[in-house]
Amino acid sequence: MDPDTFNQVEPLLDKIAEVAEKQLAGSELQRLLSELSKVVGEGKSVNITFHVDVFDDKRERALPLLNTGLSAFPGKEPFRTWGDSTLQRYVVQDGIQVVPHDRCPVCWGEWDFKFKHPSCKSCGATLGKECKVLLDTDECPYCQEGKVTMTKPRCKQCGFQVDPKTAVWG
Repeated sequence: MDPDTFNQVEPLLDKIAEVAEKQLAGSELQRLLSELSKVVGEGKSVNITFHVDVFDDKRERALPLLNTGLSAFPGKEPFRTWGDSTLQRYVVQDGIQVVPHDRCPVCWGEWDFKFKHPSCKSCGATLGKECKVLLDTDECPYCQEGKVTMTKPRCKQCGFQVDPKTAVWG
């Protein structure tokens, strides 16, 4: 998704997440989910999930943008769940794209661990050729906890070293 579109989408996703939060926090819904978890029994959980996806006709794929819900196990209080992947910016032939880090910026197919598996199984896009990770913050693209810079491309947190063939600073 191009950055301009994403900047318009993001506040709407935040509002949808707020509405979902209010619904999921409702005592009646939580009571019913707890009751359901007791019925299905030990070793099982029940889940209510809100998904927001954008489907692209040309790619014939959906891009997941929000995944949140509520889960319950028998005898336990229901708890909130989040299944979102952190967002990553990429430079591709068409410019900058913003997608969850576990998705291909070209075809939106599933593509996690890009630094270990540098080619997308769905379309064949290769990190360092058809796309590069755009580093416009100092956040490590591998662990999202440490820092990397052009002058210090190795993350002290996880040890990952940015390869200038697969990433660009912007």
